[in-house]
Amino acid sequence: MYLTLIPGAGSQFGTAARKVIRLSSAIDAGPIAYRIGQIDTLAKCLLASHALYSPEMRASLALHWLSRAWEQYRQDRAITLGASLIGAECAAERNAFLTLLERALCPREKPLTQAIRTVRKIAIRPMASEAADAEAIVAASTGDLDAVLGELDQAKLPQAPLERLLTLVDRFRYSSGDERDALSATARTPCWAINLAAVALGSAFRLSDTPLPFVGVVHRRLFRADRDAGERRTDGRESLLAALHGTACDVARMPRAADIFAREFPNQRSNSRLYLAWMLLFGLGGLTPAQLARALPATKAGAAKLLRQLESRHLARAHGPFAPFVCAITIPMALPDWRHETAS
Repeated sequence: MYLTLIPGAGSQFGTAARKVIRLSSAIDAGPIAYRIGQIDTLAKCLLASHALYSPEMRASLALHWLSRAWEQYRQDRAITLGASLIGAECAAERNAFLTLLERALCPREKPLTQAIRTVRKIAIRPMASEAADAEAIVAASTGDLDAVLGELDQAKLPQAPLERLLTLVDRFRYSSGDERDALSATARTPCWAINLAAVALGSAFRLSDTPLPFVGVVHRRLFRADRDAGERRTDGRESLLAALHGTACDVARMPRAADIFAREFPNQRSNSRLYLAWMLLFGLGGLTPAQLARALPATKAGAAKLLRQLESRHLARAHGPFAPFVCAITIPMALPDWRHETAS
């Protein structure tokens, strides 16, 4: 149950409302802390191990995170085309996305930075008009992104992850749109900038001791003007938990993908590039022979041969002579959650 504070209400009502809010904070903290604990354990025991996580796996994981971040960015900015991060559609929007993410990333070298380089290498070079459009998008968007990054540097933000996120959203809820219309605040919001910041600077949201990307920590409906404090809190909690769960699953899923390859293709030669091709395909979800050839690098015929080898063991699937090969397997994850632990 939630209560909304009403300006001018009596002191007794205000005290009761604050108690309800504190109680809600305590109830929400348990599931969030549990997911953060899972992620920290996976990061320290699995991701930090060079024996368990090969360089190819790390590169594939970064590409997967980048693909998921692009999908969320498209949703936040109502981009209907360009589902593939390395496809020819929406080249201007895609390049603007990569540039804005680079702006948010820390300057030091990290997997996401290398993943951006890989995507730029694989994707077809944009035409002059697309490059100009991308520059225009970046110029129009930099102010919102910098404002969000500046707020994250403020020491006054709450330390608890959910409170921190809700405070950040509240500071930008009416930055654009007509406040008299309940739905207008969702049409043009810096929701995309908050999600981009969570991908680039997950630790700034107090979501993990290890700097990791977190995709989709907030959704546009959280900016709606007709939602009361309780509804916004519920939406924020669910999106935050989903983002935490997604990152945990991503970290745990990659070694299983490597194990599947080792089972299907044992005794690979040291100079074989089939494993690298599989990691690229698994990370990006789909590749044409030409794209794989630019990534390795290799000839287009050699890349096609690698993809057909993966197809022969049902790891890849082709949909036609001009369509990309897509990853043919899904790896379900069953990470225990707070409800499971409390029930047992």
